[in-house]
Amino acid sequence: MAKNRRTRTGCLGCRRKKRKCDEVHPRCGTCMRRDEPCHWGLKVTFREENALGLDEMHPSMRKGRLRRARGGYEILDVTGEVIRDHERDVELMREDDLLRDGDDDESPITPQHTDIAVASLIHLSRGGRSEPVPGPLPPLGDDDLLQFPPPYLQVFTPEGSLEDGVFMPGSAYAELHTTLRHHLIQEVRSNVPTRAATPEDQPLPDSSEESARASLAPVDTPLLTSEEEIVLWRNWIDEVAPWLDKFDNLRHFQNIIPCMASSHPHLRYAILALSARQIELKETTRATGQSLSLYQQAIHLLLPELPTRSTAVIASCVILCVLEMGSCSPKAWRRHLDGCASLMLAVGIHGFVGGVEQALFWCFARMDVCGGLISSVKTLIPITHWVLLPGGPDLEATVQLFKAKQEFDEWANYSAFLLGQVLDLVAPTPSAPLDTPSRTDPSFRDRWLQLWSYLIEWHALRPAPLYPILTIPSAHPFPKILYSNGAAISGNQLHHTASILMLQAQPPGLRLAPKPRSILWHARQVCAISMSNDHHGAWTNCVQPLWIAGRCMSSREEHRAIVECLERIERESGWKTQWRVDDLKEFWGDLE
Repeated sequence: MAKNRRTRTGCLGCRRKKRKCDEVHPRCGTCMRRDEPCHWGLKVTFREENALGLDEMHPSMRKGRLRRARGGYEILDVTGEVIRDHERDVELMREDDLLRDGDDDESPITPQHTDIAVASLIHLSRGGRSEPVPGPLPPLGDDDLLQFPPPYLQVFTPEGSLEDGVFMPGSAYAELHTTLRHHLIQEVRSNVPTRAATPEDQPLPDSSEESARASLAPVDTPLLTSEEEIVLWRNWIDEVAPWLDKFDNLRHFQNIIPCMASSHPHLRYAILALSARQIELKETTRATGQSLSLYQQAIHLLLPELPTRSTAVIASCVILCVLEMGSCSPKAWRRHLDGCASLMLAVGIHGFVGGVEQALFWCFARMDVCGGLISSVKTLIPITHWVLLPGGPDLEATVQLFKAKQEFDEWANYSAFLLGQVLDLVAPTPSAPLDTPSRTDPSFRDRWLQLWSYLIEWHALRPAPLYPILTIPSAHPFPKILYSNGAAISGNQLHHTASILMLQAQPPGLRLAPKPRSILWHARQVCAISMSNDHHGAWTNCVQPLWIAGRCMSSREEHRAIVECLERIERESGWKTQWRVDDLKEFWGDLE
């Protein structure tokens, strides 16, 4: 057992009570033995003297440069950081007291264990048991949201926190993300009223303006030359925006949001930061300094605007979420999504709100579904809040609303909605994270049959643009299935993924008429779609479906084809897939 050590970097509870802390994350040994909540202070605060940006010699700015020769090392002078942390001890303790709504013993979250594995939904649907993982944000009203305690939003696995890419603990990226997340949660819990119906910005109160100016001084020096900015905008238009617009025929991310950026600097920098990060991920030898500086500046400009809850603010938050999704450990996705999810719930954005906000919602909802597939949990935004009806949640009425839409992109959104419903059915409930739904329960059987009928209807009634334009049967190793647009590619793939999970959760003894396609058939369709279509936006959504489908494959030829597809996706788009390659190889056990 590691020797306890008393430092100024222990948890806030141990520091406040002047006791030793072993600094084990996310819950230290002392707090675990005493069955007390374990809270950690923020590692970063924006100080006026440091608000001009990170120095080019900062380790985080130098991390992405070419590697030093093997065996080389350097000594970093961190005296300033040590002194600064020492001076922040008292302030951090006061901050923790402000964040806590009640006594320590009244924390609503379930115990967070230090060994939480990412469970397979396939395992869950077969009656397996998962480790306790905090569930989604519960369906709350506005008043409840304002009382929402931040610890409940800390949904992450220890593995993710230790393998968080450029967001590794102590990095500048991690510090900036923590600050943004903290402010998002505080904004939801504040007494600031929900914004008016107009999406236009509202002026900040004087006190908020003064506070923002004191803590977030602007960066005066230009971060980009004109030529560099042109390159990033071109990459946004040609590469990144089509990723985000794949379920949107009006292409709001490509056509509308860039126009909004001209009058909202935080949105402009968020767009440029994501574009720069995508280039860095694709060109792996490129330094991360450019995207980090832009990410920092976007957050500097965004935080004072959070109380407005404007459309531009929501857009910046969603775009920064996409940046974090492409850069952090996938096992930590939910920690990078929960702040934005809570803000969307508070504002009341949903799948049929219309305009830019609807495009923002569905972009976030797809990330939310992927996060649920990774962690085998329900979505952060409860599925009952995906479409808000005057009479309250009504699945049948919601389905009829989707079916009444003529646009094929709405049917692709419908596919994502149905997959969210499947997650809500088969994943553990927040109140009983160790228990999966019983497949023998009559209510489970009834809901399963209802949801299965919707999946069958979706496939039978989908609009013509969602059909393949060419299919070539093949067994070497997968058929060819070509689609004409990103909504068709990803929408059909999500449908087959939902079908796999439903068939594996089928109530025992239930006979379906007509007899459905097999699990293996749906799995082969998932693989064939990814291998036959090169749409980069659809690729970003196919990693989890490929992982679920890949676990159904038995031949080495199929395994190699799936691995090659995942490696190609990362090589050509920059979207991380190697972690799923490693997971599949470990599951198969037959590839060197």
